[in-house]
Amino acid sequence: MSVFKATFAIFNKNSATLILSLAISVFISFTYSVSYGKPAEQLSKPTIAVFNRDHGALAQHLETYLAKSLTVVSIKDTQESVDDALFFKKVDSVVTIPASFSEKIEQRKRANLPVRVSPDSFSQVYIDSLLNNFLSTYQFYQSAFPAKTGTELMALTQKNLQTKGTVHFDSSYLQLKRQESAGRIFGVLSYTLFMTIFGAITLASLAFNRKEIKTRNSCSPISKRMFAIQHLGIQLILCLAIWGIFVSVVLLTSKSAFGKTTLYFILNTVLLFLMSVSFSIFIGRIVSNSNMITGINNVFILGSAFISGVFVQADILPEMVSKAASFTPTYWYMKNCTLIGKTLQFNQAFLDEFLFNSFILLLFTGIFLLLTLLTNKERAAFYFSLKKSSI
Repeated sequence: MSVFKATFAIFNKNSATLILSLAISVFISFTYSVSYGKPAEQLSKPTIAVFNRDHGALAQHLETYLAKSLTVVSIKDTQESVDDALFFKKVDSVVTIPASFSEKIEQRKRANLPVRVSPDSFSQVYIDSLLNNFLSTYQFYQSAFPAKTGTELMALTQKNLQTKGTVHFDSSYLQLKRQESAGRIFGVLSYTLFMTIFGAITLASLAFNRKEIKTRNSCSPISKRMFAIQHLGIQLILCLAIWGIFVSVVLLTSKSAFGKTTLYFILNTVLLFLMSVSFSIFIGRIVSNSNMITGINNVFILGSAFISGVFVQADILPEMVSKAASFTPTYWYMKNCTLIGKTLQFNQAFLDEFLFNSFILLLFTGIFLLLTLLTNKERAAFYFSLKKSSI
């Protein structure tokens, strides 16, 4: 029990650091939960930015039509501003009306409307439909009534476009959107949960790795095996508490219903938990400098989160980055999150892919545990020798 007391004393002395780190991580998870946890039924109008470089009447009517159907957002007409607005989801799409638009339409020529949309956005289909509806309606009346003026044709077009219908989304679509949001929320745990467990375990390990502490422990009546068991036990208890806090926060804020989907998400976090603990114990055994701990946290944990699609969607990352990310456990955890999020029927194909990704995560866990045994100077306390001493 003395090892338990000593470890608790270390955590108590550094409680302010632990609480601050936990609070920041929980806040990040909570922010993602609120951001992606909006119910799919509460669909709002897509946001759009319109750059009208044409002063013709037709272009003005098109801009007005888009403003009535969508939420128009004002941004600067620069490449950098457009890229930032699309990346940070300030707008769903950007439509540019070229200077010759009205003239080409009046001359019955094809006019291009450059449209840029956020990656993997439903608004692309919706906005394309609006543009095609406006142009095809106007061009239909233009062909049917060649004697009418542009003003008369626009009046007919506007009258036709005022007819609206009601769109009802299928229940499977709503469920899929909820699951995809849950997948993004659970995905952020690969950084917040991993980072918090890593910080807690390495904090205690750094204290016990100090030369004077190790020398004192070598004189202790407690065996090396018992010391290792107690030290590992208190770390697992703390990490289990951390895992419970994060999973509870995600479940409560995302309002996930208890079902097969949620069970698969929780099972995936258990695999992440095992990997995080094994990696943290391995690093805690070999590192005795707090600066190196910070470096590993920033480079490996945070870096793998970025390249694996936690903060930036994997679809917009270069293929080379995704291939590099496949050498990190975070990548396979995120693959499971994405897989569960887009699955409505948990058939054999889903199970095969989920088990394969889970096997890779367990393989990482086993590798880190093996490296811990190989690098532990006191590994004799963890296994029995096969060679018996002769008398």
